[in-house]
Amino acid sequence: MHTSISAPLPGSALRAAPPFVWERLSDLPDPVGLKGAYAGMSNGWVLLAGGSNFPVPRAAGGTKAFADRIYVRSVEVADAPWREVSERLSFGFAEGAAVTVGDGVIAIGGQTAKGPVADVFLLRMDRGGTKVERLPLPSLPAPCANAAAVFLNGHVYVAGGEQDAQGMAHFWRLNVAAALANPSGVSWETLPTWPGPRRFGAMMAVLAQVGREQVFLFGGRREAARPITIDEYLADAYRYDPQTNTWTPVAAMPHPALIAATVRIDAARVAIMGGSDGHDLDKMAELGDRYRIPDHIAIYDATTDTWAVEGTMSIGVVGAAVVELGDATWLVAGGEYSPSLRTAHAFRLSLRVRKDGEAAR
Repeated sequence: MHTSISAPLPGSALRAAPPFVWERLSDLPDPVGLKGAYAGMSNGWVLLAGGSNFPVPRAAGGTKAFADRIYVRSVEVADAPWREVSERLSFGFAEGAAVTVGDGVIAIGGQTAKGPVADVFLLRMDRGGTKVERLPLPSLPAPCANAAAVFLNGHVYVAGGEQDAQGMAHFWRLNVAAALANPSGVSWETLPTWPGPRRFGAMMAVLAQVGREQVFLFGGRREAARPITIDEYLADAYRYDPQTNTWTPVAAMPHPALIAATVRIDAARVAIMGGSDGHDLDKMAELGDRYRIPDHIAIYDATTDTWAVEGTMSIGVVGAAVVELGDATWLVAGGEYSPSLRTAHAFRLSLRVRKDGEAAR
């Protein structure tokens, strides 16, 4: 059974032809699937580390497990198999943020079986594709899970996060080159926060507006503590200008979204795919494993400050790993499709080409 949000979409959200093509790839090596893995690119390899799942379903009394394994796959081979490397994380991590920076992937915060952590480190594959090294970076000012992060002009920006079952209102920045050169002598800078509620599980993207790249923040949720209400799910959105160090509200999403897959389509557009929207909260226990995460795709255009609802995912999930592969293609792997239920499915996502040879807009 598939359930969906019943409220009408705002007038600015127009429906258009699906802009994406989904191609099934080899499943993740963990047959249970993984949510909240750290993923990115390093020297021609996709790296996917950590993640969480329930080896025994929660409905049967199982508890959440946190993975410490690292999987890799070549970008050059169309459907390269996943391979587990011998190196592992220091312990099981999941549900943090990850950004690709130069030749490595920065893993930011997250949680373990003991709760949220402030750990930050870079994973890098050697050019021979034989070994993954782990380099320490300055810890976050506070432990947090489910933060959002982007990389812009040599800096990593981190927004929000979850601690003690509440969203956070922090906005931090790190100079990556300085931090790699001197991990113990560099710290995160605290910046002004957005003019809206604290949150976790938000989405971020770097988009061009008013002639320069800026940081955009979308949605998330205020609280993680139960009982959860629909009002905790957020659809608001904001733009941060690093030049002026200021925030500006932008058009709200056509629906709330939490931990959705985020794909930057081009310089000015981003796709927010799936993510929890709080629908049918009162029926969640009754529906059980029939409850489904939404599969809708909303595309934001920073040039016009408008949204359009365009197509659907192959499977609606929260906490999927998303990696830009180049040439307008992305990897979307894993995630949670129903509360506590993971998927091992992996897909190559590409822009649909119109008959005139141009990519869909």
